Amino acid sequence: VRLERLVRGIAAGSPLPVSVKVRLASEGGDVNVREVVGRLRAAGAAAVTIHGRTAEARYSKAADWRLIAECVEDNAEAG
Repeated sequence: VRLERLVRGIAAGSPLPVSVKVRLASEGGDVNVREVVGRLRAAGAAAVTIHGRTAEARYSKAADWRLIAECVEDNAEAG
């Protein structure tokens, strides 16, 4: 994943914590935020903020709070 490589490089070269903001899915992509968040955390992201809609949904649909909660639960032990 390109974003994962980018985060890994920035985190390795910076004394500051790295934070990332992602959507539930990229435009036209599958909803894969649970996998993406885990990979970003493993790559060194200190924090990941999740925009609760897909790129296609924009602001026309409600945020998917259930999926955001699942991401939190998946990564709770990581700190």
